[in-house]
Amino acid sequence: MLRGHKSPGTLVAEIKMLRASHDGAFLVVEGKDDVRFWRSRRHAHCDLVDGEGKQNVVGAVRRLDTARFTGVLAVVDSDFERLTGGRFESGNLVYTDAHDLECLLCRSSALDKVLAEHGDPGKIRRFESAGADIRTALLERALVFGRLRLAALLAQPAVELQMPVPRYLDRDTWMVDEEALIRGAVPDSSREDVRAIAIRLGRLPEADRWHVARGHDLIEILRTGLRRVLGDLPASIGVSDIARLLRAGMSPEDLRGTGLWAEMRAWQTANPPYAVLAD
Repeated sequence: MLRGHKSPGTLVAEIKMLRASHDGAFLVVEGKDDVRFWRSRRHAHCDLVDGEGKQNVVGAVRRLDTARFTGVLAVVDSDFERLTGGRFESGNLVYTDAHDLECLLCRSSALDKVLAEHGDPGKIRRFESAGADIRTALLERALVFGRLRLAALLAQPAVELQMPVPRYLDRDTWMVDEEALIRGAVPDSSREDVRAIAIRLGRLPEADRWHVARGHDLIEILRTGLRRVLGDLPASIGVSDIARLLRAGMSPEDLRGTGLWAEMRAWQTANPPYAVLAD
């Protein structure tokens, strides 16, 4: 099957076909990067399945639950659903306890390992001497983009944004140009849309910052910071390279400290003999 052509139905059919030769658990994830993350962290007798998208995964769980099909656990990103409500609940589906997997990586010691690999100690000391540690500064910058995404989502009707993160980051200062961001992110610079988004931004409720920030934005911002303010990262090292280092850098101790790990362990306890996590 060509990549990107799965549906909830074809995903269910794939799992049922695999069951003919595999009597262990299945761990269903959203995409290729999730497969790469879980490959070394799954139980030896657990098969990974790429769902090719969150909607496919959630839809497949609905169908498998209805069919009382056992031994399947799915992991998906929370995205904004913890803040906006309406997410599907199932005993066979767990959500990240931050916006997405990349957020979990950035708040773990994996970030420190990336900084050690690609940061310049002197530049980092100078930056932190102003009073903010790198993780906090990274999150604060990502929140500017995250809050705008959330405001656009909550607008009536929702507004589609065009927001290439590096365009609104000053590489020399590592600061976000918020005014230019709001003007530039709205297609066609519609005054009505810009005004609606600005009003909605001012009305956003307080929320867990790690659920507002988006992981891909964090990595884009981190890469930009490492180019000049925090290090001398070559232009040839891209976002995918940083993401790969973060995935590899998350320790077992980091993972065991997450709510995601606790929920996956609870699923194993409730669904013997199936196991999804490495011992």
